[in-house]
Amino acid sequence: MSCKKADTTAPEEKQISDEQALAKNAPVAKPKKVLFIGIDGCVWKAITATNAPNLKTLMNQSYTSTNALAQVPTWSSNGWSALFTGVGVAKHKASDNSFSGSDFVNYPSFFRQIKTSLPALRTASIVTWSSINNFIVATPDVTVKQNSANDNATETRIIQEITTSNTDVAFCHFDNVDHAGHASNYRTTTQMYMDSVKAADARVGRILTALKARPTYNNEDWLIVVATDHGGDLSHGGSSYLEQNAFIILNNSAISPQLVNALPTTATESTPHSISTVNFKTNVYGQLPTLSSLNLSATSSFTIEFRARATTATSDPVIIGNKNWASGYNKGIIIANRNGIIRANFGDGTNRLDIDGVDLTDQLWHQVAIVVNRSTQKATMYDGGIQVAEGNISAVGDLQSGTAFKIGQDGTGNYSPYFTGNISEIRLFKSALPATSINAYSFTALTSSHPQNADLVLYTKGNEGTGTTYNGSLVAPQISILTKSSATVTWSALTTPIFKLKTTDYHGAPYLYNVPPTILKFLGITAPNYYDGQALVNF
Repeated sequence: MSCKKADTTAPEEKQISDEQALAKNAPVAKPKKVLFIGIDGCVWKAITATNAPNLKTLMNQSYTSTNALAQVPTWSSNGWSALFTGVGVAKHKASDNSFSGSDFVNYPSFFRQIKTSLPALRTASIVTWSSINNFIVATPDVTVKQNSANDNATETRIIQEITTSNTDVAFCHFDNVDHAGHASNYRTTTQMYMDSVKAADARVGRILTALKARPTYNNEDWLIVVATDHGGDLSHGGSSYLEQNAFIILNNSAISPQLVNALPTTATESTPHSISTVNFKTNVYGQLPTLSSLNLSATSSFTIEFRARATTATSDPVIIGNKNWASGYNKGIIIANRNGIIRANFGDGTNRLDIDGVDLTDQLWHQVAIVVNRSTQKATMYDGGIQVAEGNISAVGDLQSGTAFKIGQDGTGNYSPYFTGNISEIRLFKSALPATSINAYSFTALTSSHPQNADLVLYTKGNEGTGTTYNGSLVAPQISILTKSSATVTWSALTTPIFKLKTTDYHGAPYLYNVPPTILKFLGITAPNYYDGQALVNF
């Protein structure tokens, strides 16, 4: 018969021994690392339409938002700034691709927070679009900073970074999809665009393969982020949902697959409006008199306002303009109904600026204002007194074409197609009107009490006159209605309302500025109090 030996270990010694055993057997926390892949101008529907295998597989295994939002104006500067700074355009101020007036001193990239909190981490920013590194990412905040000549070079360098170094947080940016979108309209029906998305998908596949081939990969905790900076519809920069619609993919072992895809719903407010006015159509257009006091030089500000209602939405007929619309680079101004969206184009013979904003496809009247402020070098578009688009006009000089302004036609009077619809409430000022004045008179006629009445150069209500004349109001000039090819001028009594406000409910869709706080939370870093965004997932 055997006898079991008694345990003579003191209780406190046994407790210490047990704690040591538990500590020895406890899993070691894996180091957290981040790979952020940016695909410029990638419409998420193209990923599914082309059955891109790598991105689709990643989307199915991740938190995926296909209803993410870029803010207006939907330029790359705005989108990438939000994706790096965690704040909206009102703070980072990168409202156009010149980055004029941007503020990355007070609102730096998330690399600053990483470098401040975890200075030993190796960080990298490798981009095809150099403006990201030149403006947004500060050199002291990254270990590696490279502007690549093309997407091939970016791919080669990011694979080298994640396979040959102990990288901790790496960002790479690819540009070819956006180039293809500009060349071929961002549509899933366009082979050129779809081919560019397939090529980007293949790059993502090769990068992820390289990442998983790291000898230490299984002992690391990786957050993979894939996002784009804006959507697209023919182009981008405007305020349409298709231009704002972006996507965000977040992949990590702690994230349960989730699809966030609620579409926005909109409600349109309008104000009643009755008017008898000219019907503009093929071979019917108007010509403004010579306006010697309207200075369109490179140093002079001005405002063009009008009320327009379009009955067609194809091609790019002119609403008002003073130049040859055969090229946007030609000297002068064109405000056109470009496939249902108003484009304001400014050219000086060498450079051009385009800003897109007002949607005319609803066939309502829209009160439009275009303000060129040479003090701030901003060209701003308003719809019903609300700003919808803005661009930097500093690179565009003299706009005096030597040709009289026309309505319903370009400066030559020979552009095809003609504008079809109605144009009234035409107001030209020799100064940049403030937003307060534009808003106050958006739905009412001008009076002599208007704050900038002294700067009024031309004003016609569009309902005074008969036959082939729009009478002037407050100031003398009239507008002559011209015809070609035996066309006749007709007036119609219309009761179509004026667009006032569109309210959109995005149903909690994430904005691009939610990505930086998500990355910081994953790394265990507290996001700055000034961030507009919050982390999209819990880890």
